[in-house]
Amino acid sequence: MTQPKSPFHRGRFGLVALFLVGFWFVLQLTLFRFQVLEHDRFSQYAYKQYYKKIPLKARRGTIYDRDGDKLATSVMYYDFAADPLRVENRSALARQLAVRLGRQESYYRRRLAMKNHFVYLDRRVPLETAGSLLKISDKGFIKIKSFGRYYPFGTYAAQLLGFTDPDNRGLAGLELQYKEALTGRDGQAQLQYNARRFVSYNIDEPLIKPRPGNDLVLTIDKDIQTIVENALDEGLRRTRARSGVAIVLDPNNGQILAMANAPGFDPNKPGGSDEFHKRNRAVTDAFEPGSTMKMFTSAAILQERLHKPQDIVFCRNGKLEIHNHVIRDTKKHGWLSFRKVIEKSSNIGMIELANKLAPNTFFRYLRSFGFGQKTGSGLLGETSGSLAQPGTWSGLSKASISIGQEVSVTALQITSAFAALVNGGHLYRPFVVAGIRGPGGEWVEKTETEEIRQVISAEVSELLKDFMRGVIKRGTGTKAALRNVEAGGKTGTAQKFNRKTKRYDPGRYVASFIGFAPYDRPRYICAVFFDEPKKHYYGGDAAGPVFARILNQIIHFDLKNIDQKRPVETGDVVLARKVNTLPDMNGWPLQAALELLEQHDYDVEIEGGGSLVKTVSLDDEEARIMAVKAEAAMERLPDLRNLTLRQALSRLDLSRVKVILQGSGRVYKQSLAPGTRIQGRMALKLFLK
Repeated sequence: MTQPKSPFHRGRFGLVALFLVGFWFVLQLTLFRFQVLEHDRFSQYAYKQYYKKIPLKARRGTIYDRDGDKLATSVMYYDFAADPLRVENRSALARQLAVRLGRQESYYRRRLAMKNHFVYLDRRVPLETAGSLLKISDKGFIKIKSFGRYYPFGTYAAQLLGFTDPDNRGLAGLELQYKEALTGRDGQAQLQYNARRFVSYNIDEPLIKPRPGNDLVLTIDKDIQTIVENALDEGLRRTRARSGVAIVLDPNNGQILAMANAPGFDPNKPGGSDEFHKRNRAVTDAFEPGSTMKMFTSAAILQERLHKPQDIVFCRNGKLEIHNHVIRDTKKHGWLSFRKVIEKSSNIGMIELANKLAPNTFFRYLRSFGFGQKTGSGLLGETSGSLAQPGTWSGLSKASISIGQEVSVTALQITSAFAALVNGGHLYRPFVVAGIRGPGGEWVEKTETEEIRQVISAEVSELLKDFMRGVIKRGTGTKAALRNVEAGGKTGTAQKFNRKTKRYDPGRYVASFIGFAPYDRPRYICAVFFDEPKKHYYGGDAAGPVFARILNQIIHFDLKNIDQKRPVETGDVVLARKVNTLPDMNGWPLQAALELLEQHDYDVEIEGGGSLVKTVSLDDEEARIMAVKAEAAMERLPDLRNLTLRQALSRLDLSRVKVILQGSGRVYKQSLAPGTRIQGRMALKLFLK
């Protein structure tokens, strides 16, 4: 007979049942909280455990000169990382990294001992340094391709181009000004880990390919820039000036063919230079122009028909007092014709000629030439100079301004204005960017020639050209004379004004020469400025010879083709030619050359073994690369004798050879014998005749 359950057992059973019901209820609430209320938060936890996003850096756009030579480019490098939990042999990997990259092996051992799933081992490793590390097949070793900025010609046009930071962001110059156009769109690779920590790409979020940045095509001519840089450096040494600026401009459209600052800096290592060396002083620094301003005063006088070229004025034997201020000439002159006033650069003669010029009329002409306002070039840091309103002028102001005092200009501003003096009177907006090209070579934006206004008539322009021809033939600019080519120009020697003392400082000058050539059909405006030269401080002595050296070499650069060489146009015919023109890749890292050719849709065939490019031959849409070992590429100087200067420069790697030119025509002698081994960056002097 079964005994009935006691009240104690029934109570225990009820407690157990109540506990189970409560546990089940709490479990459901917890699951509801995890799966519904806090779903997003816990999903993020899981996501971080099983996914890792890896950025794929986009190639920054290239900056080309007018002929397709690279002035700023992106060189490929590698970031090396690891998943320490998946590295198969930590000791072996640490040893290989230490041997190749130069750090202590203990450093890599510590990195590989971390419990993270992703750690960087080394960053920004150049392709040639990475070498055998790219062949490591360890599953935990991660290789990430990226790009770094490189300036093949070092200091050339450095202030104009600017530079970037380690993350490839533009910090100065065109790199900063066109940062939106040059910066591409980074891609992304997403790594996915499973429960055993095996890694794969997430098929639900595939690889996002990086989009390269757009390219800039400049009006700068690398060959002309080379000539200008060398001549300016030599002039700086000869005059012992604080700094120098030189500009070459096409007077018929405003294209800037060269813009140089000395001393310069290496944009590949910008941290080693101060701000003065990095500043593009051609547009940022304003100064009183001195006697070069006399040409604009003359333009206003002639256009208003206040005087004729043969009119004469008395120059008071070199001394004139105006409102208790004494103005002197460097030499005593009596009676001079208008033409001779310019040739002799007489301050007093110019002031006497300007007497009939009404202040408002004078001001209007100077404003029409662009003084007191920015040129419209768009270059970063450009200043407008200064030109006071006539209502604020003192009794001395008109006389001072007529000879280049009480007015300040930038180098680009007065160079652009000079172009209007010799091209028939047309003021063009100067520009340095011919256009922007997309990664596929298509033109995104083109810069068209823009005439701002006509300032003077063609007839007055011819008279001014004749005046300036006389300056070189018989006047203060005889040292600026060219060989076999007629030219014109004007000297300038401006004493610097001290704002603290309110006086002009003795011994501190800006020496300048601005001129044009050839005389009949001017194709080049060349302006040279030296700040505070210690020797040869007169403009004709300091800057005149540099002008002559630059234009002698430019005009005789390839004499047989001079009439066929034309400025960069933005029409379809010339653009099609430039799109299909690639820079000389001799000496490039093989991988960098492959990247560029692939971006231009070339099928590539590689011959030879090695990591550097020896030659690249192009045939329609196919490219053949001959690759060599590093020690065999561009190691010796070629024989340049009997070549034109253009041919000689095309055979040199200018990133490793600094060229110094003497004479013009063909190369008949080189300072270093053919076959000389190239070590570091060598100086090579070419003698031409």
